[in-house]
Amino acid sequence: MIPVMPSTGPSRRALLRAGLAGIASVGLLAGCSGDRARTPWSPEPTADEAAAARRTPDGDLLLRARERLAGHRAALSRAHADTPEGRAQVRTVAELWQTQQERLEQLILLGGIPLPELDAEIRTLPEADDETDDEAATTGPGPDDARHSATGPSAQTVGEQLRGGLPQVLEDLSRSSALNRAMLVSLAAQHVESARLFGAPAEWPPLEGPVGAAAVPVLARTRPTVFGLEVVAARSRGEERLRYESVLAAVRSTTRALTTLAGDAAPLPPLGYDLPEPLDDEPGRLTLARALVRDIEPAVLSVVARAGSDVEQLRSLVRLLAQTQQWADELDVDPDPFPGMTLP
Repeated sequence: MIPVMPSTGPSRRALLRAGLAGIASVGLLAGCSGDRARTPWSPEPTADEAAAARRTPDGDLLLRARERLAGHRAALSRAHADTPEGRAQVRTVAELWQTQQERLEQLILLGGIPLPELDAEIRTLPEADDETDDEAATTGPGPDDARHSATGPSAQTVGEQLRGGLPQVLEDLSRSSALNRAMLVSLAAQHVESARLFGAPAEWPPLEGPVGAAAVPVLARTRPTVFGLEVVAARSRGEERLRYESVLAAVRSTTRALTTLAGDAAPLPPLGYDLPEPLDDEPGRLTLARALVRDIEPAVLSVVARAGSDVEQLRSLVRLLAQTQQWADELDVDPDPFPGMTLP
């Protein structure tokens, strides 16, 4: 029986507890000097810096992720969109990013690292009922919520900035520890999806990972998703069927690529999967389709540790998770700040 509700994935509470557990483990220290030669540009850390590194691996990466995120939030708070739908999308993403920053800061503080001041000024976005179509296209809230002429970037420009920053994000991911990698991959994938929503989709090379046995847990979720979407599409008509077929084509293509990457490690697919019946109404079919697609997200995160420091493998995992969010969006699933993970 395939699951009909999405897996919760690793919880943020568990992640934070793991961070606290790292406080007691000197083995988690990744930034100590050891035998590495120090130069004037890489000085011996102070006692406080060394203690912070022992408490929280990836501390510098988390601080950099927070600073990047604050910059994106500041740009988005000044962005303008020309349609009510576009403005609603900006507000939705702004709320997700606020939650992301709060959780990042919580993780950093739990590791005993002080939060430096941020230069970015993040403005408060107006509520939907506070703006009219004509007014919102040309004005926005100032720091004191007073309206002013909109001179900020377009939402698409913010998306292009997100897309342009992906190489540096992947480089940081390649240096992250197993403790924080899943969370950082989830964060990166959500930003890639945000860029797409703002009109700046990423251009991906052919999928290069996960490979071998690492692809099997993801295949174990995409294969039943293909089967389930085939069934709900066959039992649907009109626009409903077209929506399922669109997602089905994308998931089927990804499944074929993953099967090739898995090679001999890929098990033979079963002849079929048990599905909840009777699936004779649209709400029931939509619930199943959403659950199947969302079940892929935690499967992708479950194999991030196997990518090691290979940037191309990490790029493929970020891509898979971002594409899963796109499929969920096509099925009108509310987005999560950390796809594939649950918040405390």
